[in-house]
Amino acid sequence: MLPLLAGAAPPFFLQVTILLIAGAAIAYVCFRLGLVPIIGFLLAGALIGPHALGLVTDQELIDAAAEVGVILLLFTIGIEFSLEKLAAIKTLIFGGGGMQVVLSTGATVGLLLLFGVGLMPAIFTGFLVALSSTAIVLKMLAEKGQMEEPVGKVSLGLLIFQDLAIIVMVLLVPTLAGVGDGGALGLLIALAKAAALIVVVLLIARKLMPPLLEAVARTCSPELFLLTVVAVCFGTAMLTSLAGVSLSLGAFLAGLIVSESRYSEHAMGEILPLQILFSATFFVSVGMLLDVGFIVQNLGLVLAVVGVVLVVKVLTTTISVRALGYPLGIAGASALTLGQVGEFSFVLANVGADAGLSPGGTLFGAEGTATFIAATVLLMVATPGLHALGEKLSRKTREKQADQLHAEAEAAPVADLPPMARHAILSGYGDGARKLARILKASGIPFVITTLSPDGAKEAEADGMLVVRGDGGRQSLLEHVGITRAKLLVIADDAPHQAARVASVARLLNPTIRIVARTRSVVDADEIAHAGADRVIPEDLESVVALLHEAFETYAVDPDQATAHEAAAR
Repeated sequence: MLPLLAGAAPPFFLQVTILLIAGAAIAYVCFRLGLVPIIGFLLAGALIGPHALGLVTDQELIDAAAEVGVILLLFTIGIEFSLEKLAAIKTLIFGGGGMQVVLSTGATVGLLLLFGVGLMPAIFTGFLVALSSTAIVLKMLAEKGQMEEPVGKVSLGLLIFQDLAIIVMVLLVPTLAGVGDGGALGLLIALAKAAALIVVVLLIARKLMPPLLEAVARTCSPELFLLTVVAVCFGTAMLTSLAGVSLSLGAFLAGLIVSESRYSEHAMGEILPLQILFSATFFVSVGMLLDVGFIVQNLGLVLAVVGVVLVVKVLTTTISVRALGYPLGIAGASALTLGQVGEFSFVLANVGADAGLSPGGTLFGAEGTATFIAATVLLMVATPGLHALGEKLSRKTREKQADQLHAEAEAAPVADLPPMARHAILSGYGDGARKLARILKASGIPFVITTLSPDGAKEAEADGMLVVRGDGGRQSLLEHVGITRAKLLVIADDAPHQAARVASVARLLNPTIRIVARTRSVVDADEIAHAGADRVIPEDLESVVALLHEAFETYAVDPDQATAHEAAAR
């Protein structure tokens, strides 16, 4: 204690300082280059790690901080979800996730058997390949605000099953190596214990957590509230780990528990700074595993492994998601997002090493572990790019499907309509149009829906609404739904280019009709307005205007001035 009081830094302090400075500096450079921070953290780890400059050598300290980072990251992801949302994707978790793990493992085993690898080492390698990075994928999706989008939900569902599958994999590794003694009965007992503990934790905590956080929040002590939230996170993770469940899954369950309280947003705000700090440490620690010298000396081998793993993961994940009825675009985008090997594969690899198993078995020999680590880290670095590629392919697939629907609509007979006048026309039937249609129906305003979506048309017809299947930008269809007699055209959910086409054709056919369109971004508003829309409502702009309106009302700003300011903002 006395040396510290005299001003001497503890032994680990220099390495922690180097880690933070390198992480911040390289992450800033990546930000300026337009790269996601995760890549910066991984590169920082590779630079300061033992295989490069060797500035940080206390791997045990870094591993401990990284473990805390994963726990806090999964805890915050859990807070953003809820038990109801999790129940809504149970088919994805157990159906899609189960199929993905089985197919990935099976495909890897088949390939290795062709190269003469034994069955048990091949199965062990299949386990490693089947897992994806929960930390990287969920962090990336959360930063992009895509957790609620289809690709986000698919990815989360499959990742949750993978974290559950780790329990079985860890228990099976000794058996694969011929050193296990528990047999099938021991495996079943361990699984039953894990499942029972998870259920008990969720049921009890769902009843206890809301009143507990309520009582702590009433103390108005930020310190006590933060300590309580962290204690809940770590305590739940520790309890679930006692049953063989990964700490990260336990932390995710803890987040789900806290999400049941009305103080969940408060908890998120308090713990987020810690989560950012420690999760950055996790990504740096993964980068430290990268041996650039080994990659240079074995570039062909490493790239071949990266390619094979990526093909196996993308194909098996796409098949699994498509089997649940998801469109090819979403399945492919999800598959590319989950194309890497996960951080828990490192844990499983260590368990295998203790039991005498190595990745690739006799195919790679003594270089199996180094090759596996190099390929895994490279795939992690490539994850943001793979996700971006998936988004691009998804957009192209949707456009191709839209073109096909257009062609089908051209050939399909148009349904007869009753005589209508001064009615409204809704072009498109997405979420926005659904809400508007219900209000129009309740208010008694006559309207007709035009949509290319077969599912949307069936849903609207089931609700007793008038629907015409077809392209809302076709002159013949607009004439059929009475564009010359209509009073209002609402373009609620079409893509920007489609919305502009609908507005242009409608304005040509009826110069006096009022055309209102909605778009997600201000960037697209000018094109649609120029095409003929009277008013285009960008979602991002209107949210700002709504905040301005609230501020003006709070400070009793003169209504005329407030209106002028809002108009200027628009």
